[in-house]
Amino acid sequence: MTPTRPAILSHRNQPCAWQLLLPVLAGLLGCSPDSGQQATVALPTGHYEGTVAYQGTELTASLDLREVSPGRLEADMRFPQEEGLSFAAENPRYSEPQLLLSGPDGGISVSAIREGDFLRGVFTLDSIKADFVWVRRGKAQPRAYQSKPLPAPAGTALPALTLLIPQDTLGRHPAVALFAGPATQPAARRRAAQLAGQGFVTTVVALPQVALPADSAMLQMAAQVLQALRREATVDTMRVGMWAGGNAASVVPAAVLARPKAAFVVLENVSVSSMEEARPFQMLGRQRIPVLGLYAADTSLNVKDSARRLRNAAGRQRSTQVRIFPQADARFLLPGQISPDGKWTWPASAPGYVQAISEWLK
Repeated sequence: MTPTRPAILSHRNQPCAWQLLLPVLAGLLGCSPDSGQQATVALPTGHYEGTVAYQGTELTASLDLREVSPGRLEADMRFPQEEGLSFAAENPRYSEPQLLLSGPDGGISVSAIREGDFLRGVFTLDSIKADFVWVRRGKAQPRAYQSKPLPAPAGTALPALTLLIPQDTLGRHPAVALFAGPATQPAARRRAAQLAGQGFVTTVVALPQVALPADSAMLQMAAQVLQALRREATVDTMRVGMWAGGNAASVVPAAVLARPKAAFVVLENVSVSSMEEARPFQMLGRQRIPVLGLYAADTSLNVKDSARRLRNAAGRQRSTQVRIFPQADARFLLPGQISPDGKWTWPASAPGYVQAISEWLK
């Protein structure tokens, strides 16, 4: 029997089996049949906690991952037992299911795979490698500071800067400009983030590989950086200082050139091997600018002689201190090692280093 015309039309309007599968396939692929575009992968945001174990010794760790713009992560790694190892990650990357992040100086890195609410992977600290499993414990904790770009004004020597501003209830904060050459810039960025978490407005000023003495243009630039910090509404104008290490100490005379002068100067591992190298620090002494000199034992300079000469040049005023941290490396960390009782000890800040800075700056 020949089907009627309506029956033929009805039969043709029935969907084929492959058409019925389209919505299912689309759901599995994370796209609609029409768009053909893969859905955006959800980032592994949240607050993760766990430990890292090496040779039987555990180190408590926490990781906060935030999505600061579509597809872009921000990460903070903390070690409550040893804050000297904590850092704000630079350029964390996530490609489903792998997360990669590292510290500013490259000493610490994390490679992890997301498995639901867990991160499983390898933690690396210098030559140490350890497996870990961290669990998500809710939303990421907010960062203790915010970043504010400060564009370079036209017609001035002032470079473009990024300010780290504490997110607390204080109306005014002390401020520190950290001047660093190429070799010390990663350490300066780590220090700037740590100080911002302690209530200081900070900025890192990148310098070329300079030799003593710095030229007038560089000194004027450094002085303008201090003046730019004073113009910030959140900065206590009477508590703006400088931080420099190694060859970057050549910009120290800017502490005197700035109007008003710098409130303090922190120096790390600066060479003071001659009268010529001592002159910039003698200027600080004559202007009664407080100086905190910090030396690690693991440096290429003569620590004891440089510390003695810096102390003499900066003056014997009560607020000036020069301290040496024996056995610490150039990052002011004690390396990990096996203790006399056979137990592994994780790398840690040199005893008294963090306290020396926080107490002196306050």
